[in-house]
Amino acid sequence: MYSSLLKQLYIEGRKIIEEYRLMNEPITVSVRSLKPEEAIGKPSMNEYAILKGREVMIEAVFKGYRGQAFTDTPKQFNGLLREIFELDLRNLRNRSIFIAVLNAVMAYLGLVDKTVHCKDDYPLICGAELARYLKELNIRNVGIIGYQPAMLKSLVEFGFKVRVADANPDNIGKVKCGVTIEPAKADEEVICWSDLALITGSVFANGSLDEILPRYKDKIIIYGVSGAAPTKLLGFKRWCVSKERIYLGKKGSLNF
Repeated sequence: MYSSLLKQLYIEGRKIIEEYRLMNEPITVSVRSLKPEEAIGKPSMNEYAILKGREVMIEAVFKGYRGQAFTDTPKQFNGLLREIFELDLRNLRNRSIFIAVLNAVMAYLGLVDKTVHCKDDYPLICGAELARYLKELNIRNVGIIGYQPAMLKSLVEFGFKVRVADANPDNIGKVKCGVTIEPAKADEEVICWSDLALITGSVFANGSLDEILPRYKDKIIIYGVSGAAPTKLLGFKRWCVSKERIYLGKKGSLNF
């Protein structure tokens, strides 16, 4: 049985594709694993999970539009778009493919953007913009679910109180930017403690917070490419910046 969050994502994704009459068209979708340099370039910080082999980036291509998703269970896929809805999404390999494909298709439809990861040191720009924005909102305590080195660095430098929980056993207990990384079992505690919680979009692919996310929707911001389509379909707030556009919303508001 699918979780309520996954079921909603399945229903809303299918509804969009049926609405645009794409479901039965003979459209080929391919997913491939990207090498770290292809995915994020050559950032000056070497703390990213993909650089350490913990995760890989898969990429779906639909009519020339790309959609990516992080996963630690990569799988190749090549088939028709309608076949995506025939996959068992309780299998994490299938679920990551589903997320990447939704990102690509919704980018093609113009319903979401920022479906391809930024490269080199742009994550540091993203982190600094985020810290400045949260200062405007008078946020003090920030939780991060999924260790993101550039965001943590900026938030600490801007004087926020930060707690981080991560699923990677290599990070747990380590001190990063003066913050001790907590285990994933502390996810909900960290969210409750925070005024605002930043959560990696990878959770939509790995299902780790399916039961938690809906309960704290008002104080959660999703970051990263994996969350592009899911945040749009499920009504979550998303943070992403690029050279073309910065998702800042209205000053004093979290309604991005």
